[in-house]
Amino acid sequence: MVGKWIYLVFIIFSGQCVAKLHIVTEHFPPAQYLNDKDQLTGHVADKVRKALEASSLDYSITVKSWTTAFNTALRDPQTCIFSVSRSPEREDQLLWIAELAQLHTYFYALNSKQINLQNLEQAKQYRIAVLKDNYSHQYLLSQGFEEGKNLLPIDSFDNIFKIVSSRKNSIDLVTLPKQRAEFEQRKHPVDDNLIPVLKLNVKQPSLYFACNKGIDNISKSELMRVFTSL
Repeated sequence: MVGKWIYLVFIIFSGQCVAKLHIVTEHFPPAQYLNDKDQLTGHVADKVRKALEASSLDYSITVKSWTTAFNTALRDPQTCIFSVSRSPEREDQLLWIAELAQLHTYFYALNSKQINLQNLEQAKQYRIAVLKDNYSHQYLLSQGFEEGKNLLPIDSFDNIFKIVSSRKNSIDLVTLPKQRAEFEQRKHPVDDNLIPVLKLNVKQPSLYFACNKGIDNISKSELMRVFTSL
């Protein structure tokens, strides 16, 4: 409570007006997702909401597709995003506020396809659905995979699962975080399950709450304060 009063007094005496903070996220269960009542929930969403409610910032949270959310955070100064992987390629693109969770990503294949992989090179012979602009997408491009040849970028995990269920002959593999794959198969169990066939053998960056680098200094300081106190 004292922290809030200090923050408000600082604004009054500095004469600065803090613009509303726009938070964007994607449907990414079990970290953050819309439940049956269209409410944002999940263990990461709860952590973010707890931090924001402890702040004195005016904010809104909007759920978008991953590509739209990421590009919005890159473009709009008073915008933050979660959960975003802190990859080397993104290090200079955003202001990194707080670590939220860790991920482990695998190649998955339908059990009926009987695909076995021993290494990354073997995966290049298959058609792979990958989340567009996601860390795994960037990583595979850096390892010699090519869009249109063995990579099919998809704009959301939901659409990846739709392809798996309705157009499974058009792809062979998908890259998915283990937590996401397990959540989906608990929610929508099917006879022909996705099974992990190879873990991406690379240190995977943690998921973060991050902001556009043009965010005002007061919002930046307040976000750092509340996320540090969690």
